[in-house]
Amino acid sequence: MSDVDVIGLFKQAALEVHGRKLDALEATTEISTLGLDSVAVMEMTGCLEDKLKIRIPDEELAEVQTLGELDALIRRVIAGKEGP
Repeated sequence: MSDVDVIGLFKQAALEVHGRKLDALEATTEISTLGLDSVAVMEMTGCLEDKLKIRIPDEELAEVQTLGELDALIRRVIAGKEGP
């Protein structure tokens, strides 16, 4: 599952969960600049977790500021799930 497009999934989650189309997202995009409140971000994270069949630790998610950081976190979670 290393070929996961986290930014693409984030866009899809925004559309599915909140009916919002988010364009021009990049790894450097700060999640706080997208006009989403904390509940919206949690709902979208839940959507990502469901699609990827993973669980993202809340304490690590709280540290995420950019989509690149979210991508790295999700990749670490997936790698830990798949094992060596």
